[in-house]
Amino acid sequence: MTEPQAIRDELAERARSVLPWVRERAEETSRLRRVPDESIADLRSAGLFEILKPRAFGGEEIRFDACMEAMLELGRGDGSTAWVCAVINVHDLLVALFPEQAQHDVWDGGKTLVASSFMPGGKATPDGEGFRFSGKWSFSSGVDNSEWAILGAMFGMVGDPPHPDIRFVLVPRSDYEVIDDWHVMGLCGTGSKSLAVEDAFLPAHRILPFADCVSGETPGSKLHDGAIYRAPIWAVFPFCISSPATGIARGALEAYVERMSERTSVFGNEKISEMRPIHLHLAEAAALTDAAELLYKRSIRETIDKITDGVPLDMAHRVRSRRDQGYSIVMATRAVEHLFKSMGGKGLYESNPVQRAYRDLHAVAGQIANNWDVTAAMYGQVTLGGPPTDPFF
Repeated sequence: MTEPQAIRDELAERARSVLPWVRERAEETSRLRRVPDESIADLRSAGLFEILKPRAFGGEEIRFDACMEAMLELGRGDGSTAWVCAVINVHDLLVALFPEQAQHDVWDGGKTLVASSFMPGGKATPDGEGFRFSGKWSFSSGVDNSEWAILGAMFGMVGDPPHPDIRFVLVPRSDYEVIDDWHVMGLCGTGSKSLAVEDAFLPAHRILPFADCVSGETPGSKLHDGAIYRAPIWAVFPFCISSPATGIARGALEAYVERMSERTSVFGNEKISEMRPIHLHLAEAAALTDAAELLYKRSIRETIDKITDGVPLDMAHRVRSRRDQGYSIVMATRAVEHLFKSMGGKGLYESNPVQRAYRDLHAVAGQIANNWDVTAAMYGQVTLGGPPTDPFF
């Protein structure tokens, strides 16, 4: 067995070890609209945090694809828990790109979890050796579970012609207020609430230019040896938020088989498991789920192999990679739609894992980096000779 495969298998086994209680708490997680503290503690005990954190700060610094494939496994139990675990892990990678002092600020205090909201919802103005910083941000997944946040901010205009100077900043929990506004139809348990900062002081070392993240030339790229810390971050970040999708579909498939094997029709007392339409829906859902997982894994493994081997990620590869991630979500969503539609009235109950998967996958597909129309259009545009227009490229 190759070393990368052994690492993937070991991390996937960590995720599978916690699936029973992740499934057991899935309904509660959705009802609470956040991942329970008990679940965070259990994820930590299973070694499912600090996977991408640099060794220099006590992390494991394990391959990115192995981490995300473990999140896929976690999705079989609960989409919200898998989503939060995935983004918290990738935030360690992002913290590792900041100047060294910022990394000490976050990690010297122990095993710290970090949330984010990347849209430039705040503004910074110079103040002595730093900046005054205020703003409001939305969709901060896992913010209730975290002690720091990475936020997008405007630092005025630069260049000729002028364009926005967007940077990312690190803010401690004491500097922001969490706004309880996460009332949604899918991924309910991610706790992706808004947060607000009012006139906080921002030291200059807690700032990371957006352009550095695009190029891979960040302060952290010079500090840590791992190739992943020198990669253009937007070539790898979308794998994080697409990672739970096929796991969610597979979990729904497993729940469907369990329930439909036991059911009988109300009027004819006929076994549901003997009905031909059920066989057809099950077969197509299973094929779509398998195809989605294969496509996702091909995409992430090829990308991380190139990064590890020092092979540049050319534009053709990057747009195909984003296409594959986007379409894996399309197929996973279609798979669960087949299952949901064939469950009848029983599928409507909130306690039914299939309907929760149906809602969660539509929420996953709604994230802008996962949106099929966006990723498909970018692939077509570049493949037919046009320039990429997405600023994340």
